[in-house]
Amino acid sequence: MGRGLVACQLSGGLCIDNPGRFDDGMDLQTGSAWRRLDASEERSMNLRNLKLVGMLLTGVAFACLCSLAQTPAFQPYTLVSGSELTDECPVCDRLPIVLPLAGTFNLRRVDENPLFTHNELTNLAFYAGTNPGPVYQATGDGRYQIGGQVAVLQDLFLNLEISNGVAATKASCVNTDRFVSQPWPKLQINVEQTNGTISQVYYLTLIAVPVPQLRVQIPQVQPGDVRLEWDDLGAKFQLERASSAGGPYLPLKPQPTESPFTDVGVVTNQPQFFYRLRQF
Repeated sequence: MGRGLVACQLSGGLCIDNPGRFDDGMDLQTGSAWRRLDASEERSMNLRNLKLVGMLLTGVAFACLCSLAQTPAFQPYTLVSGSELTDECPVCDRLPIVLPLAGTFNLRRVDENPLFTHNELTNLAFYAGTNPGPVYQATGDGRYQIGGQVAVLQDLFLNLEISNGVAATKASCVNTDRFVSQPWPKLQINVEQTNGTISQVYYLTLIAVPVPQLRVQIPQVQPGDVRLEWDDLGAKFQLERASSAGGPYLPLKPQPTESPFTDVGVVTNQPQFFYRLRQF
C-alpha cells in the first residue's frame, strides 16, 4: 500500500505544472493555453515542483509511519507437546479428565514501558480429545504481559468459551504461576478458570512457540535436492510434502524431523511439490 501511495502522489505532483511544455501556443483538444517560460520562471517552477514533491514525500512517510505504529504485525503461535486441558469436578467422585491440548493463536504487542511489555492474544482456537470420548473446543482472546524490575514475571488473562460437546461454558482464566521458565519467545504458563462452579472447573497448561517459517533453497552442488530449514525453538515438528497445495500431505519421516532437512531428488522426480510443518 505504501509503494502505491508514493507512486500516485509523485505522479500527481509532477504533473501539476506540466514542465514539459515550453513553446507558446494552445492545446486544440483541451483549449488550454501556455507560453514559453524564460530561464528565471523555469528555475522558479522547478523549485516549486521540488518543494511540492518534498512535501508529498514527507506526508507519505509520516502516513506510513503512523500506519505501522497503529497496526503492528501479529505473530502466529502454536501449542506444542506438553499442553493440556483438565476438566475437574470438585464435588464429584470422578477423576479429573486430562487431555493433550493443541491449537493456535495470534500474539500482538500492544505497548511497552521500561518494566513491562503488553500483548494481546486473538483468534484462540484450542481443541482436545477425540471420538470416542469427550471432545473439547476452546475459542476466545486474552492479554499477556511480561517483565519486571527484580525478576521476570508474566501474567495471562483469557476470556474463553469452552465446549465439551454437550454444553458451552464462558470461562475467565488467569495464570496460577508468574515466574517465567522459558526463554522468549517460547511461552509456558498454567491458567485456571476463576468463574468455575462446584461441578466443573477448567485448567489449562499452555506451552507455545511461534509458528515456524520454512526457508527453502536448492543447493548448487545438488540441483535436484531441496534443503529446508526452520526454527523449532525446542519443539518437535514433522515435515510433510504433497503434490498439490490442498494435499494430501504425507510425512517425509516417521519420526520428528530435525532442521535442516534435505529432500533428495525431489526437483528431478516431482513436477511440483508443497511442504508444511505439523506439530509432532
